Amino acid sequence: MGVESVDGTGITVWLLVIFVLMLFKRDIRKSLLEVIKAFFKIKILSSIFLMIAYTTGIVFVLYQINFWNTSLLKDTVVWFCFAGILMSFNLVTSDTDQNLFRKIIVNNIKIVIIIEFIVNTYTFSMVGELILILVVTFIVILEVVAKTDEKYSSVAKLMNGLQIIIWIVILIFAISNVVSDYKNFGSLDTLRNFLLAPLLTISFLPFIYLMILFATYELLFTRLNLGYEKNKKLKRYAKRKSIQHCLLSLKKVKKASNMNTYNLTYIRNEEDVDKMIKDLK
Repeated sequence: MGVESVDGTGITVWLLVIFVLMLFKRDIRKSLLEVIKAFFKIKILSSIFLMIAYTTGIVFVLYQINFWNTSLLKDTVVWFCFAGILMSFNLVTSDTDQNLFRKIIVNNIKIVIIIEFIVNTYTFSMVGELILILVVTFIVILEVVAKTDEKYSSVAKLMNGLQIIIWIVILIFAISNVVSDYKNFGSLDTLRNFLLAPLLTISFLPFIYLMILFATYELLFTRLNLGYEKNKKLKRYAKRKSIQHCLLSLKKVKKASNMNTYNLTYIRNEEDVDKMIKDLK
């Protein structure tokens, strides 16, 4: 059997074997069940739904300008699973800095573009690809959820290890095909494959920014439930004033999150909120 006929089902079977063997460790098995339960929380499911909806919108625009077609469907799914989901959750759950979006682009250039360009040019069978994508998507999402809590670190390491195995095996097969069929490697379709990943990534940046902004606002407003007891009217006033001041500026929201200058925990009335807003200006 040549490399060209390799079926993704075989890789999937080996991944499942390794996965099952690792489950014999009690701590991993227990943590994995907790991670799966955490995945089905409404916040995570709604976030994934919004990602799908936004990506669909991007695809529709690309289709309207005659860049995207159905031949790029699999490439789009691969990008969403391996880049979109990981990129979104990793950035939202980590501390942001001034080089945030530069890191996003660099990481995608180093990983996603190369994999999309080579792997998607030389594919497995349709059934094998569908199975492999489903399995890998499950692994990626579990890793993302596991990284949200240190107590799930063993699960995160397991999922990361499985992903490394996947990439090594697929790249070996893909590179072998490139070497044996180099004459057909360059074409308009492969150029589209090459451009799709960075184009989707750049188009996804506004969505990620809004996710980070929303998460930062949410963290800021949790302080309204701490400290002195506050009625609903005062909480709404504090939220409204904070949003009016910060708007869509992540820098301002992060500054407001500094408890030394804007501590919503200890507000007693609207005058306290106004004073804090004034101190931020």
